[in-house]
Amino acid sequence: MQCKYCGQTIPDNANYCSGCGRAVREEATEVKRESKFWEQGWFAFLMLFIFWPVGLYLVFRYNGKLAKVMVSVFLFIILWIFITQFGADLLSKKTDNPLVKISDSVVAESIPSQKKFNEILARYNQNDRKSMTELEKAEFNKSYEKEFNEFFKDGYVKKWCAKVDRIESVNSGMAAYVELRCDYPKAEYTFATKQYAADESLIPADSELYKKIMPLKSGDVVVFSGKLVSGDYSKKIVDLTTSYGYKNKKLYIDFTDIEKMSTKE
Repeated sequence: MQCKYCGQTIPDNANYCSGCGRAVREEATEVKRESKFWEQGWFAFLMLFIFWPVGLYLVFRYNGKLAKVMVSVFLFIILWIFITQFGADLLSKKTDNPLVKISDSVVAESIPSQKKFNEILARYNQNDRKSMTELEKAEFNKSYEKEFNEFFKDGYVKKWCAKVDRIESVNSGMAAYVELRCDYPKAEYTFATKQYAADESLIPADSELYKKIMPLKSGDVVVFSGKLVSGDYSKKIVDLTTSYGYKNKKLYIDFTDIEKMSTKE
């Protein structure tokens, strides 16, 4: 038998021509399988705009080598952006906060240990976020208030580190109000003089300490010492009561020394 397409002599029972490779019998013609709609390119690219993870899978699975290369490049770019951004966030957290940047060398000399206090407060904040009833929260706060106040049992702190939050003139320039902020990771609190208690912990204008704080501005990192005093409405050194949804973590202090720290390398 001869092939009707190329004239090549082939066996009588052959289904395909050995010369041109074409089917010589009707029943041997391959029936092309119709692809499902999710296997077609238009659907894959549509899914890229609707839900891109599924779209990427469909493009990669059903649309040839070029599509696989394109998807691989796209995924690499996404991964690179994520790693770069994540790394930048970590770096900024480490370097943008001058308090954290220099405090490691300072708090090692703090009395009592500021690092220990930060750890206690971080543990408090973590446990405080757990779901509790109002009675459980009250008992929880009492236990931590006891721990905090026992930590400051002699009432003095020495060589603690903080950032200047604000310094204001009080009593027509006769004294100064100072508020320092400690914004350590997972442990944020403030130290402040009593703003409305005349001559109790405000810094008198005729004192040496007043001269030290005059050049200070918001954001400066300082090392300070002083004696903690009880709050206006509580005899506790650390009062964890809640007012207007804000948990009070302000410690009142009678400063004895404040010294600006250099944030340069």
